[in-house]
Amino acid sequence: MKKTYHYIVLSVAVLSQLLFFTACNSDESDTNVPSGPSVVEMLNIDFILPTDIKASWQPAIEMAMENISASQRGLSKQVKLNLRFHDEKMPANDLQQTLYSLCFPEAGADTCHLIIGPYDIDNARKTLSTADTHRVPVVMPTVAGDEIQRIYADAPYAFFLTESDATQCEALLSFLGTAQTQRAALIYSDDTYGNSFRNWFGFMAVEFKVDVQSSDILSYRSGIDFTENLAAIESATKAAQGRTAVILAVNNPADIQTLVGQIKAARQKAGVRDDETWTTYYVTDHGDNDAVHRAGFPLFGLSPTSSPTSGFDVAYRKRYNRHAPVGSAQVYDALTTAALAAAKRLNNPEGPNRLVIDGSVVEYRSAPYGPNLADWMRALVADKKGDATTWTVEGLHQAFIMLSKQSNPAITGATGNLLFDAKMHNTILQTTYQLWRTDGKGARYPLITLSTSGDNAAASSLSIWDWEKLISDDFDRDIAWDSKLPAVTDHWALLVSTSTKWSDYRHQADVLAMYQLLRRHGYDDDHIIVVCEDNLKDSPDNKYSGKIYVEIPSSTNSDASDVRAGAKIDYRFSDIDIDDIGRIILGDNDGGRLHQVMKTTSTSDVLIFWSGHGADGLGMVWENGRQSTSFTGSRMRNIITQLNDRDGYRRCMLAIETCFSGLIGKAVVGLPDVVAITAANDLEPSKADVHDRNLGVFLSNAFARSFRKAVDSNPNIILRDLYYELARTTTGSHVTLYNDKNYGSVYQLTARDYFPQ
Repeated sequence: MKKTYHYIVLSVAVLSQLLFFTACNSDESDTNVPSGPSVVEMLNIDFILPTDIKASWQPAIEMAMENISASQRGLSKQVKLNLRFHDEKMPANDLQQTLYSLCFPEAGADTCHLIIGPYDIDNARKTLSTADTHRVPVVMPTVAGDEIQRIYADAPYAFFLTESDATQCEALLSFLGTAQTQRAALIYSDDTYGNSFRNWFGFMAVEFKVDVQSSDILSYRSGIDFTENLAAIESATKAAQGRTAVILAVNNPADIQTLVGQIKAARQKAGVRDDETWTTYYVTDHGDNDAVHRAGFPLFGLSPTSSPTSGFDVAYRKRYNRHAPVGSAQVYDALTTAALAAAKRLNNPEGPNRLVIDGSVVEYRSAPYGPNLADWMRALVADKKGDATTWTVEGLHQAFIMLSKQSNPAITGATGNLLFDAKMHNTILQTTYQLWRTDGKGARYPLITLSTSGDNAAASSLSIWDWEKLISDDFDRDIAWDSKLPAVTDHWALLVSTSTKWSDYRHQADVLAMYQLLRRHGYDDDHIIVVCEDNLKDSPDNKYSGKIYVEIPSSTNSDASDVRAGAKIDYRFSDIDIDDIGRIILGDNDGGRLHQVMKTTSTSDVLIFWSGHGADGLGMVWENGRQSTSFTGSRMRNIITQLNDRDGYRRCMLAIETCFSGLIGKAVVGLPDVVAITAANDLEPSKADVHDRNLGVFLSNAFARSFRKAVDSNPNIILRDLYYELARTTTGSHVTLYNDKNYGSVYQLTARDYFPQ
């Protein structure tokens, strides 16, 4: 389903009726109730945050603590929170020791029931990894990296309260498309944060029809000066009197300050007046950055915020005379949800170790065997059938009363309806973003809020991974099918994996799975040439020694099979040079050094499948310890041209699974009887797929998995349908088919040319 965005103009007047929703807003006392609780459950909650973020969130934390206490008035069973704070910026060894002590407490030590934080995504990875054994709950208010959310989406102890940065990128490009912005550029920090935006920027630009040039996607590291680049953009936009947006996806405030200085210099160099905004600049997640507010020229920004219909920001401003900082609503919801979940457990008639979620009893194969606080949180937000309650004192009071009567409330938080994913109930599917503008002199003005469709205009019906892309390629039905080609006599395939690291497991796995696919569909080993390091089957990280999988192996997954079984590896990647690929394709054994080469003729159909990394603007990465370079599109074109000149193929298909693989597809356009189908266009990374936390790696890439499935089920599939199926099911990048006009009718030609049986 394609997401649609609601744009909501902020109106204080409309929300003024919510001003009474403040902490401790009622002094009423229930009558005929005990004067104090008979049972108190204490939760130790450990915050891992930088001191400046703690200070920023402290008012919201105080509001939550006061409201949790006040809302349990008169109840015989109550939950109390004991908050403990740890400086996230402590030395790395000290942080690791702190994490270990929280997740593996010594006998008699105060147990950590819940971790809130960390703020930094790399520290979040460390925390989640350490918390895994005992499943200590970790609630991350603002960690939004796309990969970490994918990896831990099925971890019952990991809670994400903000949608991934992919959704923020989506929201921003959606707005730019609606605002009729013709051109967009991206400056992203060369770190986990920035790369989350880089991973989705090209994809979203295509979806929302915003023009992006590869030269306008710039990776920032400390010390790089983009003044000339920005001045060129400013000059070109002013000359065309168009609209260009430059997005700064940089997390470090000091780097933002540096870039603001470069923008000022670029505007001056291009002769742009202070009041001119041909090119507009957007920053992500810097709504509280004074350097942004006082840049000297207008800046726009997008930041996660509370739901506009919850009234949280109105109440916050009434109490503190300022807008709630980024993350305040999320940390408020983290504390109140934890308290309500503990109350649900405390009042469970079957005791704390009996819990049913979605009809299944919660139990684990390894200790601790019963449910913990994270499971009770999941159960709390999963059940939406009860009466709706709000984040306010009175709303929380109603929720605690319902829980005391073994009834589950449908809770609504400061961030909205608290709608989580249907599978694990631990990843939020709703985030409201506030688009704001500064005057360059210190003031910031909210403009609109952007949110995906749903309850309170803030609940996404699907996660970013379920995005159904626009199928924009329209092929010519009138291209003649050249039936004058000779009949095919043999089939040849070259399968290449250029990765050697455990973290790149999927690249070797996909090549081995393609080998198995070819064997099932008519190839013998003499006609398949495999280039693969083949070092992962015996890696000490491999818990399935000697085996490689592209599906998660389990007793219930009959489709999971060892793709390494019986595979013949012709060349280890580290044993050949980049020029050897051309020699292998062209049949040159280099005086006998290359023992297996293609012996193709004008009646041979040739398939080349390549799985590895891609270099932005260059081609396919080639790094084997002896060479570090790129296998460029021009190199591939030169090889195929030579093969054509010597009548070395009848038809040829390139199936390229790398980031920016469209660079290879573009390069072969114009060559006769060659078709290229790529995992991504020339601006996008491709996406990994099927993550196995037991191995700690992705097992396959989305494009390769979809390709195998489509061909295996129907090797006679016409190429247009193959393209459509891959484009529909490959998430996060645009599968692209190149050179159809020089190949033949994709409405008549089929994959049978390469999969004969």
